[in-house]
Amino acid sequence: MEQSTAWEVRKAQQRRYSRRLPELSSLYRIISSCHEDLERVWEELYQETYGVLRREVVESFERYLQCGILAHGCARACCENKECKHSELIAFSCKCRGICPCCDAKRAIIFAENLVENVLLPYAHHHCTFTLPKRIRPFFKFNRKLLGRVHGAAWESWKELIVEQCPTATPAAVQALHSAGDVLGWHPHVHGLYLAGALLPDGSFQPVTVDQTRLELLFADKVLKALQHEGLLSQDDIDNMKSWEHSGFNVFIGEAIEPTDSKRLLFVARYLKKCPVSNERLTIVEGSGDTVIEYAAYKDGHKSVRTFSPLDFLAELQQHVFDSWEQNTRWFGAYSCRTRGEAALNATATPSAPNAITQIPEPATKPSASWARCMKKILEIDPLLCPRCGSQMHIKAFITDPTQVDKITSGLGLAQQRAPPKLRYAWPLAA
Repeated sequence: MEQSTAWEVRKAQQRRYSRRLPELSSLYRIISSCHEDLERVWEELYQETYGVLRREVVESFERYLQCGILAHGCARACCENKECKHSELIAFSCKCRGICPCCDAKRAIIFAENLVENVLLPYAHHHCTFTLPKRIRPFFKFNRKLLGRVHGAAWESWKELIVEQCPTATPAAVQALHSAGDVLGWHPHVHGLYLAGALLPDGSFQPVTVDQTRLELLFADKVLKALQHEGLLSQDDIDNMKSWEHSGFNVFIGEAIEPTDSKRLLFVARYLKKCPVSNERLTIVEGSGDTVIEYAAYKDGHKSVRTFSPLDFLAELQQHVFDSWEQNTRWFGAYSCRTRGEAALNATATPSAPNAITQIPEPATKPSASWARCMKKILEIDPLLCPRCGSQMHIKAFITDPTQVDKITSGLGLAQQRAPPKLRYAWPLAA
């Protein structure tokens, strides 16, 4: 697959770990140069288009600028070989959602391993995508609580389709909400892994046939009714949209993924948690005039590019930063936390109970969330392997005092962190 090819290229480029330099990336430079100006001009230039600038966005920008920067705190790793005594500094991460490609990559790995190893039942699954028409997408931009309605509509549609064929069965799904299109436009849609069947009361599995047309109609009907209940659409609006030849509602149903195909399952599971922005697709074009930001998308072998001013790019990006209360990943049916918890208790108390869902697998070894293990997964490089002697390194201390960080970096001969050059762009209010 294309993803595997990318990993092989990255592995060939770098055979041993070296600390990433986020301050050299295009995304870091844009945020560093423009985030304060964005706050100043937001109410006048962007509030009408995007709504109020949320507190989570401002905090995420600030935290991202500290991610991977030694001056804001780090861990010190030392070689276990007493004759070598080599030392490395590992900068702290920001753990932001929807803005930091590095932290989202780690989050995706942890999520995917837990999902495939501890949650998914040993049956086939479909990767499905539920998308909305352009006409109603702005409703969700200005009222983010409505995004939960999209989650609910996708699940209820799938559940109704399954129950029509197996009235007493229990379906299962894991869904993730994505808000970004190919070129960062506002495009809320749901990706999910859906059990290609359902669990019967006796614990056996019953496969089902998925009717894509029927599923689309169910999804459209539930979303439109939810918006009507919120007072955003009238019955005339709904009738008008249903009369269109192409309503804009779409459901993609991928081929069934067998439980033995762990590589595909892990790939799709990681995709559920993918970051909306990619440094590889981002380019800063500087010339004699104002700076232009280009963001590229690749589809069916064709490249499309969208251009922004620096402030416009951040304004577009901020809408994909999730609020702290937003659950962009949800678990339904047999995969819900309550169902899995009850199944585990029933299996422990009465393993032979006829109505217990005994197929729920017991958790394997709990996936480690360590930075080192995730780096091995991403780059196939052990960052805690001493570059001098090849021995294993271990974390000796965590350092948060900036003065101590300066002393240690000076002693190790590391260059002090410097802010990237500021972008040149016209001040919007000067015109």
